[in-house]
Amino acid sequence: MTDDRLRNETPDTEDWPAPAMYALSAVVYAERGDEILLLQRAEGSALAGEWFLPGGMVEPGELPEEGARRELAEEAGVAIGDLEIIGCYPMRVYGYDTLQISYRGVIVDDSDVIVSHEHDGARWVKANDMRELLTDEVLDGMARGDERILTLLRHIRADLDRYLARMSG
Repeated sequence: MTDDRLRNETPDTEDWPAPAMYALSAVVYAERGDEILLLQRAEGSALAGEWFLPGGMVEPGELPEEGARRELAEEAGVAIGDLEIIGCYPMRVYGYDTLQISYRGVIVDDSDVIVSHEHDGARWVKANDMRELLTDEVLDGMARGDERILTLLRHIRADLDRYLARMSG
């Protein structure tokens, strides 16, 4: 009998499935008034030229919320207040199976966005306007026939729908 209440040993059976292994990534619906911040991905990055929420990989030993705050500060030079989880979805990026955790929160002050070297631009948009643009035709065009990208974009659209539902309810 072990005294380890969390049971560190691996189950000794062939019927026990191996657990899924994921890296973690976090993005932020950074709010200023009725707008959210989007950053344009720089040349050489995944989905270069496209506009996305600020965020990135959570570092080893870092909590996802800490990673979201750090990425927002690194990529846009802004701080955020309380964070609320909006959703989570799988993606494969930079060779990793990743769980993307999305948060929302209000920018602490109205300081200017300072775009990092990872981005070519920043803009504040109304989330409803952004959602209206994300039609199946637009997603197909962005994916350029790559089913993995299309799946990711559909996850992003569903996440935006969760965000909008949270904002209206």
